[in-house]
Amino acid sequence: DNDATKHKYRMVALDLDGTLLGPDHTISDTAIDYLNHLHNKGFLVTLATGRSSASTFDTIKRLRFPLSDPHGIPVVCFNGAMCMKVKGSDDVFTGNVAVTELFHQPVPHSVTQSVLGFAAKMGHVVQYYKGTQIYEHSKTESHRKLIQRYADLTGINHVHCNDEYQSVLAESLPSKLLVLCDEDEVDEVTDQLNKEIGGEANIVRGSPPFFVEILHKEVCKGRGVERMCEAMGVKLEEVVAFGDGDNDIEFIQVAGCGIAMKNARITVKDVADEVCEWSNAEDGVILKLQQMEKDQLLRYY
Repeated sequence: DNDATKHKYRMVALDLDGTLLGPDHTISDTAIDYLNHLHNKGFLVTLATGRSSASTFDTIKRLRFPLSDPHGIPVVCFNGAMCMKVKGSDDVFTGNVAVTELFHQPVPHSVTQSVLGFAAKMGHVVQYYKGTQIYEHSKTESHRKLIQRYADLTGINHVHCNDEYQSVLAESLPSKLLVLCDEDEVDEVTDQLNKEIGGEANIVRGSPPFFVEILHKEVCKGRGVERMCEAMGVKLEEVVAFGDGDNDIEFIQVAGCGIAMKNARITVKDVADEVCEWSNAEDGVILKLQQMEKDQLLRYY
């Protein structure tokens, strides 16, 4: 490898909320057009999000990639608990999304029971992620408002259950759990969960901050991207990653080039290789990738 090819990147891994998506949580037409341009040239475009698998489909459909190609769109979801390839024929946009699961590492049974017990004791509502469904047992008006806020954010409808999640737990373990709370409680809930189950789980402060996320202790977005790259035969040093939230820290650190958005939390900017001069509201990801393409830093298949 001579120096000219050493720092060429062949994959971008994009966080969604606060990064690729604008403040309205949708992808812009400019971003769709430019990512298609890169994809068609043979550059790998992948997504890496805390969202559930189902709540990525809207963005994937809007991207309009020809999903008949062998890679499909690789997507790390649930903050790294699962990776899937989304592909199918070009009529996929009628709703025929073909998903191949590359790996899945759910929250263990004992941790799940601890989190459900903690939330019940503290009066918080939990979202339980199983497959493409999100289960919730809301009991109060404030619970219902938080559930609705999350539904508005992701476009996903919840399944209401009345048995403290016991029947869904008997069917399968959750990909992740969220404890929903008011913004002024989020730091306290994060601290309390760390005290209760810190050694047994990965606990992440949510972004936007009205929930706390609980994952298998080995799961984080960085490890998810590592495993995706292994599955695809891409070296980590060939990956550019963009992120903004606390769940992006390891993800930014493992990539060959980790870029924090202008609107990122300071914790993310501190570990990034560079800070983007634009925010998600300005399509910063696209402006930065265009700059990198112009500087001949991107490599195509």
